Amino acid sequence: MTQELRFSLLGPVRGWSGGVELDLGRPQQREVLAVLIAAAGRTVAMPLLVDGVWDEGDRPARPEHAIRTHIWRLRRALDGPGAPVLETVGDGYALRVAERAVDTWSFEGAVDTAEEVRSADGADRAREVLDAALGLWTSEPLAGLHGPAARVSRARLCGVRQALLEARLELDAELGDRPGLAAEAGALVLEYPASQRLRGVQMLALYRSGRQAEALGVFEDTRRFLGTVRPGRALGELHQRILRSDPSLRLPEPAHGIRATGPRPAALPRDIDDFTGRGEQVETLAGMLTGDAATVVVSAINGMAGVGKTTLAVHTARGLGDRYPDGHLYVDLRGADRDPADPRSVLGTFLRELGTDASGVPDGMPERIALYRSSLSERRVLLLLDNAASDEQVRPLIPGAAGCAVLVTSRAWLTGLEGARHMRLDVLPPEEALALLRRIIGDRRVDAEPQAAAELADACGALPLALRIAASRLAAEPGRSLADMVRLLKDERIRLDELRSGDAAVEAAFDLSYAKLTGEQARAFRLSAVLEVPDFGLPCVAALLGRDSCDPEDTEELLESLVDLSLLESRRPGRYHFHDLVRAFARARSAREDTPGETTRAFAGLLDFCVATARNADAVAHSVEPAERSLVDVPMISAGLAFGTAQDATGWMREETPVQRALVDRSCEDDGLSLIQAADLMDKLNTVLSGITHLSAVTERAERVAGAAARRGSPDVEALARYVRGNALWHANSYAEAESELARALELCAGGSARLRASAHLTLCANARVHGHFDEAVGHGEASVRLFRELGAEISEGTALGELAFNYARQGRLSEARAAAERGAELVGGRESVSKAIGLYYLARVLRLCGDGKAALSRARDALALFRALGVTAFEAATGTLMAEVHAEAGHYTLAVGTAEEFMPLARRTSGMLEGALLRALGRSLCHLEQGARARACLEAALDLFDRRGAVADAEQTRTLLAGLA
Repeated sequence: MTQELRFSLLGPVRGWSGGVELDLGRPQQREVLAVLIAAAGRTVAMPLLVDGVWDEGDRPARPEHAIRTHIWRLRRALDGPGAPVLETVGDGYALRVAERAVDTWSFEGAVDTAEEVRSADGADRAREVLDAALGLWTSEPLAGLHGPAARVSRARLCGVRQALLEARLELDAELGDRPGLAAEAGALVLEYPASQRLRGVQMLALYRSGRQAEALGVFEDTRRFLGTVRPGRALGELHQRILRSDPSLRLPEPAHGIRATGPRPAALPRDIDDFTGRGEQVETLAGMLTGDAATVVVSAINGMAGVGKTTLAVHTARGLGDRYPDGHLYVDLRGADRDPADPRSVLGTFLRELGTDASGVPDGMPERIALYRSSLSERRVLLLLDNAASDEQVRPLIPGAAGCAVLVTSRAWLTGLEGARHMRLDVLPPEEALALLRRIIGDRRVDAEPQAAAELADACGALPLALRIAASRLAAEPGRSLADMVRLLKDERIRLDELRSGDAAVEAAFDLSYAKLTGEQARAFRLSAVLEVPDFGLPCVAALLGRDSCDPEDTEELLESLVDLSLLESRRPGRYHFHDLVRAFARARSAREDTPGETTRAFAGLLDFCVATARNADAVAHSVEPAERSLVDVPMISAGLAFGTAQDATGWMREETPVQRALVDRSCEDDGLSLIQAADLMDKLNTVLSGITHLSAVTERAERVAGAAARRGSPDVEALARYVRGNALWHANSYAEAESELARALELCAGGSARLRASAHLTLCANARVHGHFDEAVGHGEASVRLFRELGAEISEGTALGELAFNYARQGRLSEARAAAERGAELVGGRESVSKAIGLYYLARVLRLCGDGKAALSRARDALALFRALGVTAFEAATGTLMAEVHAEAGHYTLAVGTAEEFMPLARRTSGMLEGALLRALGRSLCHLEQGARARACLEAALDLFDRRGAVADAEQTRTLLAGLA
């Protein structure tokens, strides 16, 4: 393998073996490789490697370990069947590759080589050597690397490039066969203002163009730039020779091959008649392309297949008219095809269009590039490079001198084009999508079915190609309704088949992009689309693909490569989503290429990861060990993500809720997925988050899991699912249905999981309390406390004590209630967590019933601050309700009214019971503030809410207050 290896540092660090690009890994791994390459086969000791990769303050805790890991990975990438190329030598390493295998080695020696060639073969041949070396430069050396060694190498290589440019332009001046030399030298002087050699070339070229005054002006600019330092002897002598119009400075006879005047190419495709919208993008592109005349302007449009890149580019280019009077060049680079256009062949075509005789087109690539740039040097030409595959394909086609502009379209991000201005083209906004439909099928049909027209645009994902196909089919069938087309497009199984008309097809456009993917990219593309979610995060995709979810950097590179190819979209770092039509395409591909077993295994890995992470989130949110919070024993493979704070835990659960729901739905349909894990996942979603939105999702999916478990004969799974559903129903104020589910759960798990039984008893305790059955509530509460105590689950015991204490207080056992509540708060105390906040809330509730309003209010405020920080809206509303009640009972009626009104919107979104309690507190306070009519309205509304939920005790209290108004 040693003979086949090739490396490039003149741009991003890259490597090839036998023409196939190697995966050289993460940036730090490439830093290590760059240090070894720079050593040119010499051994690099470990301390030098560490110093070369990291600055002093940025080193990891064990830098040597990190270096060894990078070396191990590099060996996997580089070593083949032959002798190893990356050897261990003492405490260091050496990379053994041939001298010609590294672009920088020949690049750095090119000036000396050119001098030797000049002596032997003349200036023409020497210039070819320099051009070949400069052709190796693709972008900033070691792009993306920021270590100490990379910075040093980059500075050195930039200096070498300057020397090469100086030598080549001096040869250009000597040979006198490159038009536009003055402009090229002037542009380079802006880049290297201290180079007197380049200033000398500029002065000579200007003088030979009949611009003696400008040439002398360059010398004066040099004097001003240098300040107190005198210009060098060579530049001073040239200045004197120009002053006296020295005949020896005259231009040599021109070289053959370039016509003095060439044709004006006009190769742009025709503009489409029904171009619609994109006004802002057209204006932006036109501004880019008519901006700085002193440079070559490169603008790159990228976007997904069918989004209208070529249409926009052609329309914009044609609208520029005479801004580029010397012509327009166009080429389809076939970047999405299996066989993209060869830049060498494209250069040949361009040269002939620019006026070079076919016999005068050189064979060699460097020579073609040089002649092409010379041919454009005195012209203002607009180039449209359509459908580009890569930076490497485009870079040779960019002119070298100022005055020209290049417009590039590509499905991929062309991030390696130096100085390029990029535009990401998205789908059409809704109003422009409808406008395009109107242009094709007419206003009458759109106005006749406005809702169907909007749905048609949505079903096409506002993708111009899809819209055009659908509209052209409708235009061909005047009697067909838009609603009929919408009906077909809403069926994902046939959507892509419907978006086909003649040679145009959305699926065919996507096929071209898909065919370019590696096996790894294609698998990630397919499986990610099978997830029925609006977007997804890196760790989840890593788990789906069987990768490391806790260190998803490799997965990020994989997904970002799909983003670069416009097959995936990302609105913010770490989150990804599909365009609807691309998702449909990917799902269809998955159905054809992934076996059911492969898909099941992928989703089993994701489910296992999500359950493990949800358990960690639940444990952190409640400040306990995961085992204490788990209602059943479920075997786990993944360790899941770890969370440092309860906010992080609840944030992850909230963001990935759609993924969790989708996993539960799939588990009910796929016998290969674990139902017990699905039920456990719903339990954690219920206990970590709150709110009507989550509760409805939990109750619905828990019912599905329970049904699937019954069908599969799994009573333990059904028991967990029934408990989860019953608990969620209770929090949704559906008390009768909750009691039925919880009783069924206890029946199914009798003699089974003690933790599940304890949790069911705890919710039944709360349910009995709502109905005013305090004796029954105490029975369930004491059973729950006993079971949790036997399990050694202190946090859970503390929560159960808080609920039990409230019921003791309602029985009049106030001293027992206070002791239980205080003990419960003590058990759940410690670090900030949901459990601690609940313990404080429960204690405040009991303190209020014990008549200690001041202490109750203090604990309630502490609880409220925690609930708000953690985003637990249900308990936030409950705590606000409690505070309003305490204010009212203390006679602070105005404060009670303000508190009730503050928390009312949150209570309405969260719970009818909490809304009723707030209305009751508000009514009581308004009564004392002599607002009888409003007080009655509030109390009657509260009574209605309590009666509808069967909350007997709360309803009786409210009736008593209403009776007092009579």
